Amino acid sequence: MTVRSEEEVELLMRPALASLAVEGDRLSKKQKLLVKQCLTGEISHEEFVTRALELARHA
Repeated sequence: MTVRSEEEVELLMRPALASLAVEGDRLSKKQKLLVKQCLTGEISHEEFVTRALELARHA
């Protein structure tokens, strides 16, 4: 699992968030936190998928 700093995560997320904005979409605070947790190595990809599906079910 790759561990990234908060700064690296922000740099990685910036283009993706901009792309979503161009399409008229955005991530909620919970969604952003979940992505950051995965990118920093705080949670595994498997845990990310499980939590993302749970968020989607309750959206």
